[in-house]
Amino acid sequence: MDKVRVLFVCTFFGGRARIAELYARKMGLEHIDVYSSGFESGTLGGLPVQVMEEAGFEFSTAPLTTVFDRYASNETFDYVITLCHEASTEKCPVFRGSVDMIYGEQAQILGWSVLDFLALKGVPDEKLDGARKIRDRIKAEVYEFLSQI
Repeated sequence: MDKVRVLFVCTFFGGRARIAELYARKMGLEHIDVYSSGFESGTLGGLPVQVMEEAGFEFSTAPLTTVFDRYASNETFDYVITLCHEASTEKCPVFRGSVDMIYGEQAQILGWSVLDFLALKGVPDEKLDGARKIRDRIKAEVYEFLSQI
């Protein structure tokens, strides 16, 4: 049996996507391969790293493979899940409209509206609390999704 290939995507450097990948890997399902990508290549840092280390994960800050690099490598996926906040100016709706062309028509496309860490406002403690909520929301979405496939 071929493994189910899942790609988590968010804008910029892929912090939310990497969090989803880490939680999916933690479940350790043998029939699933998970990956994460962003729209840009860059070093991750700040709140995503802090809240994931708090949760017991080693959070790599190395740049992710971008969605464009995956396209250039002819990668295909069974599921492409975007984690962009729908009420923002993030480009995930445009990206989702192109998934068939980019990753093959067999990909099922899902969108989880998750606030970006960069949108958090307030003093540092308020931002940290917001980052924890983002992390926990992603965790819940991942576990719910994986329990259904």
